[in-house]
Amino acid sequence: MVIHVTQVAHLVPATEAKSNADDLTDRIVADFRVTIGTMKCAMSERLVRLGISMAQLNIMYTLQRNGEMTMSHLADVLGVSLSNATGLVDRMEERGFIERSRVPEDRRVVLVHVTQAGTQLIQESDALSDELMRNVLAHLDPAELPAIAHAVAEVRSALEVTATQPPRNLHETIATT
Repeated sequence: MVIHVTQVAHLVPATEAKSNADDLTDRIVADFRVTIGTMKCAMSERLVRLGISMAQLNIMYTLQRNGEMTMSHLADVLGVSLSNATGLVDRMEERGFIERSRVPEDRRVVLVHVTQAGTQLIQESDALSDELMRNVLAHLDPAELPAIAHAVAEVRSALEVTATQPPRNLHETIATT
């Protein structure tokens, strides 16, 4: 229902005249948002079968990407409180996906890293994601795949460049409009 409302909302004509490029950009953004949302839902269902939440998987990917880190740094990177991160880590440690250890020189510092079982779970999740994308791409015209591959590579490249720039302050943008 939410996805349908989002799809319909982007088809409603704007009251202000927009250029064709702006209109096309708005449609792409809306379609991309719906696509990512649909993929998240599909992946969430698959992860439930593995017995893990998206938040837990995000922690494992963060640790895999950045290596071992302190609990406080992990909480900062995730944008959650230390107590929230601790709760998530507790459940994941109980299942053997991540492990905590104390720094011998300063026992107050707790380090967290992904275990072999966690690495295997990440690989299984990646395989499910790959399978989902292969199934999606199988529904498309094979003659369109080269153009899609090119467009996706261009979007990824532009995202990498854009992601290195400091984020805009949305509160200032909203206040001036």
